[in-house]
Amino acid sequence: MNLTKFTIIILLVIQFNSSAQINPGAKQIALSHSTVALANDVFSIFINPSGIAQQNWREIGIYYSPSPFGLSKLANGAAVYHEPTKIGSFAIAFTTYGFDLYRESNFLLSYAYNLSNKFFFGVSAKYHNLKIEGYGTDGALSFSISALAYLTSNWRIGFMIDNFTRASFGNEKDQIPVVMDFGISYDLLEIVSLNASIQKELDRNASIRFGIDYEIIKYINLRLGAMNEPSSFSAGIGINYSLFEIDYAIFNHQDLGLTHQFGVIIQFGGNISRSKRIRNYLGIN
Repeated sequence: MNLTKFTIIILLVIQFNSSAQINPGAKQIALSHSTVALANDVFSIFINPSGIAQQNWREIGIYYSPSPFGLSKLANGAAVYHEPTKIGSFAIAFTTYGFDLYRESNFLLSYAYNLSNKFFFGVSAKYHNLKIEGYGTDGALSFSISALAYLTSNWRIGFMIDNFTRASFGNEKDQIPVVMDFGISYDLLEIVSLNASIQKELDRNASIRFGIDYEIIKYINLRLGAMNEPSSFSAGIGINYSLFEIDYAIFNHQDLGLTHQFGVIIQFGGNISRSKRIRNYLGIN
């Protein structure tokens, strides 16, 4: 193992809270986390929980990144479950990140509501658990608010403010970042979505993100993304068939190299594409 590289990454994890850690989802990573206004699968609860109210069906998602930046000790994963009801959509998630010396585990509960099939809002509560060998364990509870709106049948805008209560570990301020995310999404064609967002953490430069999701042939989507702060390029592929959606993503950090992610989503109650199911549910032509 390259000790220098390992030390750099640990410092990044502890001090700057890696985006790959806080936003699971292979599709979202392939699109460079530009999807705050797309938010159309179960992993949306990490970037815009209001988006799950676009779905009137149950979903289960599993995400895994086995070796971020080439280091298996930083493997991370997530499990997510979404349940639609007559009073709104509920979702729960568990994430884990790190290894014996440094471990973060998060438990997330989200609620989203559909207003008139054009406006959606969501709230989330997240319990953060941090364990550092030799320093002990600590926990904190944070909250987020989010919304998504259809301006036309093809244009959407979305936003999320994560940890607006400024929760933190111990007596230190800003150990858990306050993140504001705003974006737009446009369906160029029924099979092509263009996404852009700007994400801002307090006391850090804004990050601009872009992503393209293209259903190149039936059942197969190709994805490309790019962002700055940090500078990174991403790509991925999604295979959608019957109840299953299998996603793969790769992104390149300018200093730390390549990272691979994998995801599986099980969609209950339908066998048409996700975009068509959402359009049918919302009555969008």
